[in-house]
Amino acid sequence: MLPASASAAPETVFEGVAGTARIVVAMTEDKGEVDGHYFYQTSRLDIDLSGTATGTTLTLDSRTTGDHLLLKRIGPNLNGTLTTAKARRLAVSLHPAAVPAALPADLPTELSVYERWRLADLHLTPQQAETINGKTIRWYREPLSGIRLFRIEGGYSTAAMVAVNHTLARNQWQNVSTWFACTGSDGQPGTDVAEADKPWLGVNHMSYVWTASWSCAGTAHPDFGADGHSYDMATGRELVLDTVLPFGPESVPAQDSDAWYKYRSNRFAPSVVALLKRFHPEEMEPPSKGDDDACDYSDPEVWDFPAWALSEKGLWLGAYFPRAQRPCDAPDWAVIPWSSLRLPRATLP
Repeated sequence: MLPASASAAPETVFEGVAGTARIVVAMTEDKGEVDGHYFYQTSRLDIDLSGTATGTTLTLDSRTTGDHLLLKRIGPNLNGTLTTAKARRLAVSLHPAAVPAALPADLPTELSVYERWRLADLHLTPQQAETINGKTIRWYREPLSGIRLFRIEGGYSTAAMVAVNHTLARNQWQNVSTWFACTGSDGQPGTDVAEADKPWLGVNHMSYVWTASWSCAGTAHPDFGADGHSYDMATGRELVLDTVLPFGPESVPAQDSDAWYKYRSNRFAPSVVALLKRFHPEEMEPPSKGDDDACDYSDPEVWDFPAWALSEKGLWLGAYFPRAQRPCDAPDWAVIPWSSLRLPRATLP
């Protein structure tokens, strides 16, 4: 959900103290220009940094909080002062940070060293179990961010539950990391909503939708989105939309290849429109001419890369509109029945 750094320079990570508070700082330097961020261990929220490096001196400021850092390189370490927007001065002492040891299990492999420091020493709190369609789940909550996600405890094979729960744990920690990375322009958490709906637990498949809305400092506008996850509960593998809903006699091209993008635009999206017109003719009627604010679900472009999830009724697809029409996103009626899908053992949801 959050934009990746455009800088190709390597990121250097430091840990240490500002006053008595433990902090972790990450920065990249390119031709005397410095970009970075840091967090206090008590809150873990990102604070942006930018500035300059002149000789052994780094001068850094935060647009979000007004913090000012004046640091001097002494060998591999950084020492100096942090002055807050309220003119409070704190002594800073930093040294290079290795990968932290006290990390949660099941972290996503792609997390950076800085992101791993942000999750170090955190834990998940188990909550009360509940039963859905004869299957048992239990929610787990990360206390600092409040991010919750469930695990499956009964109703499927042990091997499938182990595999799926491993993926759910990685998803949860990724969402926790994303929550910490989004600080609002007021220095407070910038994420308004970040939650999973109650999962659908079928005989052979499981699915849930993650919904989020956020307004991070440095971004042009608030934004929101939905992301679905679906699993084959015989194998424990996460399903791919192009496998569930392929079109045409040829194999679907490799994801993210040029051929795949052409397939999604030229074959997949128009075929989705044709299916939805068959099952939802009224909703798929084009809007009247001149009504620029109406939601045109007959436009194939809004179905190129939809969110999706499985449910008792079939496959739900979430259309994605340009910013001015984002309220049109993800209508709940856009469901393709199970009979039109190509899933093993999919005749009984």
